[in-house]
Amino acid sequence: MLTNQQTNERLMKLNHTLQQIYYAAINKNKSLGEITDEIDTSFRTEDGEIVVFISVANAYSRALVGMGKNSDSKVALEYAYKQYKSNKPANFKPISVKIDVVTDMRPAKSSQKKVNLEKDTVLYKRGEDGISIGPNFDAAFLPEEVEAYRMIVDQKIKPENIFNAYEKHSLLSKNSLVKRLLTSQSLELYKFQTQSYYIDEEGFTPLYRGHRMYSDLSKQDLRNAVALTKNNYFKNVVNTKGKFIYSYLPQENRNRGGYNILRHAGTTYSMLETYELMPDEHLLNASKRAINYLLKKAKELEINGQKVQVIIEKDQAKLGGNALAVVALAKYTQVTKDKQYLPIMQSMATWMRELQDDNGRFAFHKQKYSTGEATDFVSHYYPGEAILALVRLYQIDGNEQWLDVAENEANFLITIRDKEATSETIAHDHWLLYGLNELYRERPKDIYINHAFFISRAIMQTQILEDNGEPEWKGAFDTHRKPLSTPVACRSEGLSAAYKLAVDHGYDEEAKQIKQALHESIKFQLQMQLRPETTMYLENKKLCLGAVHHGLTNYELRNDYTQHNISSFIAYHNILSQDSK
Repeated sequence: MLTNQQTNERLMKLNHTLQQIYYAAINKNKSLGEITDEIDTSFRTEDGEIVVFISVANAYSRALVGMGKNSDSKVALEYAYKQYKSNKPANFKPISVKIDVVTDMRPAKSSQKKVNLEKDTVLYKRGEDGISIGPNFDAAFLPEEVEAYRMIVDQKIKPENIFNAYEKHSLLSKNSLVKRLLTSQSLELYKFQTQSYYIDEEGFTPLYRGHRMYSDLSKQDLRNAVALTKNNYFKNVVNTKGKFIYSYLPQENRNRGGYNILRHAGTTYSMLETYELMPDEHLLNASKRAINYLLKKAKELEINGQKVQVIIEKDQAKLGGNALAVVALAKYTQVTKDKQYLPIMQSMATWMRELQDDNGRFAFHKQKYSTGEATDFVSHYYPGEAILALVRLYQIDGNEQWLDVAENEANFLITIRDKEATSETIAHDHWLLYGLNELYRERPKDIYINHAFFISRAIMQTQILEDNGEPEWKGAFDTHRKPLSTPVACRSEGLSAAYKLAVDHGYDEEAKQIKQALHESIKFQLQMQLRPETTMYLENKKLCLGAVHHGLTNYELRNDYTQHNISSFIAYHNILSQDSK
């Protein structure tokens, strides 16, 4: 086992080698020059060779990849670099480099050498297994490329998708390799794994399954994460009409379709939170387009003799739709001081007020617009959204009736709906935590803060704090078979609201525990933010950068995934900023 001093010495040597490779690529040198230090690996091919890959990325297109092998790692790296150089277009402007050193190789099918392309299935670990056609790595593709080019779909090898990567590997001129791929009914296929290092102007970062891991977390890390989203995803995800690209599959460069106006409103809110932290006119203009699109969904409705505005989607008026519209518009009003939307916010809030019954409960959560018929649908989260919306509106216009309506619903939720709830059964309701944080500041009643801490403790008791063989899972919450980015982000949002209550009102121990939980959950989430190293092999980098994908091995980009993650990053950034004062 290496001592700390030996580990540090090895990292210093590795850093020197990687920086030398990076500077050679950035400066478009003909060769790497004299590499002074070896890259260690215990893996050798049957011929005793080390296998390395050098991927070089620019700002827009898929990365170029060179492969090299030799018994000497320095020579192998030089071969890989020369292969990249031979394939580099004249106008290609490198910005970053990734080095992969092969650490393991095995047949794709343990029971047979060849894979029948029509009949056989191939099991592989997403983000971990690369594939090589033949044992010599003459046509070999990195784990991230297998995903980015969709080389394996439904456990079936897709030769036409593999062929799409040939150009980036300088393989189109290798007629025998092209013919073998496109005409064979079966291929001798191998899986391999690598140790990866990413290098850019900020230095080098070891990668795990293609992404960085966070051993610790700083305010600057969070600021950088938000800025990445602001400058890329948020500015490219809203079209000229104000509509979001709702669900995007980056490997296919394809929009999945579908839409949800609640998530539209929520993402608009997150964009405005980002603008509040980092003012940017381009971002504000995108937010305004999104608001205009949202308000085109507003229609007039009569309830209890009063004409009100409601957000309509697919002939449905939803409590959550009106609530999140008010939340977004209130944030716009707060950060711009522009009160043009105050009348429509008040109209939407009036509809919510008129929904309440004698128990203080919103009598229904969804209504068919064309007939006025209420449905039996009940959302666990709409009431919390409504409480937040009503308090935020009060903070703008000072009308106490909105607080009364919010209190009525909060009292119903706590004393009736959740009366028998336990820490195992209480919903991890981030919107209610948002709402209770705001409501308690205006109407400080113990039941609000106590319920907020009850929910936050229930969330924290499900947190995964041990590696348990899955280092990526640490910090997530044990609520799904495999942890996903957005359920964790929502809980982080809720915990951030509970933390504010705790720290502002003297609950020091509660605040300490919540902050510790937040630190770990945010580190988990950051693994799924698409950064330059995780977009190297994708086509539409400007859209993808800064977005947060669905899960560790599910790369769908839906707008609310990024919404909730960015809102939680901003919340924790603000906590760290406040605590450092």
